[in-house]
Amino acid sequence: QQQQQQSTPENPSTTTATATTTTLPTFRLRENDYVLGERKIGGNAQSIISGGFLHHTSFLWDWDPANMDYLTLPEKRPRYRGDRSHDEFLVKLKDHYGEYSGKNALFGHVKDATGESFELEEATLRDVMEIANE
Repeated sequence: QQQQQQSTPENPSTTTATATTTTLPTFRLRENDYVLGERKIGGNAQSIISGGFLHHTSFLWDWDPANMDYLTLPEKRPRYRGDRSHDEFLVKLKDHYGEYSGKNALFGHVKDATGESFELEEATLRDVMEIANE
């Protein structure tokens, strides 16, 4: 399945077209969040201590909308969110990737979006474990 990006930083509402004529909102990194179009699908967090750091990303595959009612609008939030509720701000990955493209398309989009802001280097699990054990 071939994909062709049709987005520009100036026009975030463009879509990514696939050979199956299914469209996805543009996948990108925005203010430390991963987004599809203007809706958040994942966030990043870091912890820095002497001797190292930890970076992780949480992706929103699915959730029960009733549970979102317990969450309040955070005081500190990205500008692009504005005052949107969780329901208006978040999007379920399963609704876009679950049916027709699967995890490889998602991982490819994550890699592409991250590579726009960071220098990436591919490594095997063995390589990573050797570095961690040094």
